[in-house]
Amino acid sequence: MITITPKAEEYFVQLLKTQAPETKIRVFVANPGTPGVECGILYCPKNSVTYADDIFKYNGFEVVIDAASQPYLEAAVIDFKTEPKGRLTFKAPNLKKADVDEKAPLKEKLEVFFRNTINPSLASHGGFAKLEDATDDGIIKVSFTGGCRGCSMVNVTLKEGIEANLKQAFPGMIKEVIDITDHEVTSETYTNK
Repeated sequence: MITITPKAEEYFVQLLKTQAPETKIRVFVANPGTPGVECGILYCPKNSVTYADDIFKYNGFEVVIDAASQPYLEAAVIDFKTEPKGRLTFKAPNLKKADVDEKAPLKEKLEVFFRNTINPSLASHGGFAKLEDATDDGIIKVSFTGGCRGCSMVNVTLKEGIEANLKQAFPGMIKEVIDITDHEVTSETYTNK
């Protein structure tokens, strides 16, 4: 999946010696296929590995990569440069690979983003967000179903989750995200009990 040079492998092995046993390295892509795409490397404690992750074995450690990030990390290379200062370098030629044509309308790009990024996150609570409309001036309308419908935290999910992610992924293109759901508590509503 990812080429990790011997120097980088040595660096990761040394870093992991300071962590709890069975800690792995997580490599991920945030906002794939968007202008705000980013990649990152984190520690991954044993209890942070989920059903959506694959584990790859390297020399002395393991790397966790979620399924959604994997297409963007093909042919990626992680190296460790000792000069001028010790630092990791990360080259991922497929990082900006788009799921939709660059010239596609914003609404089409948003639908892919909801499918690949927003809804997998909401699924952990049995929720789902549907993109209802996207205006040319950046007003995005969404509706919630499942665990999100009637949830007392839906405004936090909307503003700090969905809106923040959209503004990061589509810089300067999103003005506001509005919830148009008729919220009523149902048997599917997520409760933190």
